[in-house]
Amino acid sequence: METAYLHEFAKVAECGSFTAAARELHLTQSTLSKHVALLEREFGADLFVRDRSGVSLTEAGGVLYAQARQMEKLLRATELLVRAARDGQAAGSTAGVAAGEGAVDGSPAAAGDMALRCKCRLAAERCGLDRRELGALILYVEEHGFETIQGELALTRDEVADVLGSVYRKLGVGDKQEALDFIHSVSE
Repeated sequence: METAYLHEFAKVAECGSFTAAARELHLTQSTLSKHVALLEREFGADLFVRDRSGVSLTEAGGVLYAQARQMEKLLRATELLVRAARDGQAAGSTAGVAAGEGAVDGSPAAAGDMALRCKCRLAAERCGLDRRELGALILYVEEHGFETIQGELALTRDEVADVLGSVYRKLGVGDKQEALDFIHSVSE
């Protein structure tokens, strides 16, 4: 499996369109489609539902998307560790990442996170959340603080509050527990 193809697949999922993703990745749409088709063949599953308005993730696609994001983080951390080792610097606190801490490892908690992310995607589709709102929702219900959401989505603290407020309005909820209840009810 090509890690570049996983990155391209994730970009299509985030953009909701092969055309937009191809433009951002500086690839032709044909090349991008071929790479995603190779992943679909490799996994033996359709990853996207395609229609005139764009694409959305299938259940299998949602699982792969969550895993691809984790792999991208691990690859970035690995790159930093290798460069630090090359330069003779101590890796410090990032050493745990190389040993697998925080990686999706098949534990029940990791499986739960993937299921929750899939449910968030379903809720987002049903309620018309955009990519940024979906990202904020996932991080928020996974108990990440405002600082993490700011860093992951490149937002200011005020923008995080605005995005989460928009999510609450679109979901029709008033607090985090109601949001979780709604998310779980969507998939039932």
